Amino acid sequence: MKAPHWKDGESKNAFRYAGFFVLFLIFLLAYTEGGSLGAEPIKVGLLLPDSKNSSSLGNPYLRGAEMAVSEVNAREGKQGTQLLLVLRRGQFIGEKDLKVLEESLWEDRIRFLIGTVSTEAILPTARVAYEKGVPFLVFPNNFLTAVSTGEEPPNLFWISPAPEAFQRAAVRTVAQLGPKRYFLLAQNSNIGRIWVKYFGEELRKLKPDALQAGGVFLPEKVDDYTPYIQDVISAKAEICVSHLGTDGWTRFARVAKKQGYFKKVVHFELESGNMEALVNLGKDAPRGVWGITSFPFWGVTWKETQDFVSKYFQKNNSYPGLDALSGYVSVYAIIEAIKKARSLEYEKLMASLEDLTFRTPVGLLSFRKADHRALWPIWCGVSKFNSNYPFVTLEDLKAFGPDSFAP
Repeated sequence: MKAPHWKDGESKNAFRYAGFFVLFLIFLLAYTEGGSLGAEPIKVGLLLPDSKNSSSLGNPYLRGAEMAVSEVNAREGKQGTQLLLVLRRGQFIGEKDLKVLEESLWEDRIRFLIGTVSTEAILPTARVAYEKGVPFLVFPNNFLTAVSTGEEPPNLFWISPAPEAFQRAAVRTVAQLGPKRYFLLAQNSNIGRIWVKYFGEELRKLKPDALQAGGVFLPEKVDDYTPYIQDVISAKAEICVSHLGTDGWTRFARVAKKQGYFKKVVHFELESGNMEALVNLGKDAPRGVWGITSFPFWGVTWKETQDFVSKYFQKNNSYPGLDALSGYVSVYAIIEAIKKARSLEYEKLMASLEDLTFRTPVGLLSFRKADHRALWPIWCGVSKFNSNYPFVTLEDLKAFGPDSFAP
């Protein structure tokens, strides 16, 4: 019996089909194993808040992310991993927004999701991404109110300092200052009440002779801060510790300065080192106010820090805040996770992210396994005049390493 054989035409077709199959396998392997070998770019969904009153919300975050993508793509070259940002604005709370997001994740073949969104939008967005097998790296646009609830899906990673880091740093710093009679100002919210309770309990442990002279929970909207300023002075408080939020602190500081308040009372505001607050107050900001910052680029001389700030300023003619840095850092977290996993498979990426340590302009960052929080270093300082910048900066900085805030 003769062995079967192909005719010349059949032989050519067989080899042609075999060649196509090999090329398909090469392409598939390249795409699966990290976007190398000329595969299509890895798409990263980027979420920004949407507002009827402003179309610029989240722009610093976007600019930071765009900088990082440009650097990564140039560094990797045409044959390396290439990233492509897919921008979407919305509230990401209502059914309609979430449905559009779900369709986008599928149709645009989104592999990662990053963005700055409201605290209320974090869980709904993370759950949609989880159902599609997409890791979500988030920067809450008010991160000091974004506490972990234990209900977060495993695909959620926080690219921001944990709220307790700011709280613990404030207590530890106040305990080392001389004044003993303290007054507390906080917003009348669940977060505000928790903060006041925590501060009082911890300060008594660290400074047993501390005495609370008074405290006030402020309503959500304050038209005039004068009555509250007088409450602090009337209580003969030596130091006032407040958590008013960026906008609240800006308005409080302007009124208090006109009334000579800062000459009578030492003040500590958790968000006085926020870039938005520093820029809004400019050189008119009160001196001698204590605060916390998670990105004091003016006082950090590391090359990575100065390079990032210089590039950002050249591109945008403004200084980067924590939101811009988070957008930048999120992209680098993604690229390092891909390299470590050597794959775009969801399970491998998740394992890579959960045990990831990567370089950033504020040093090495790692994710806390308990809640996927970035272990972010922060600094305490006091506001002073700085001729190098158009705003007052926090000086005499004291660093608190991330290990200080592990639960």
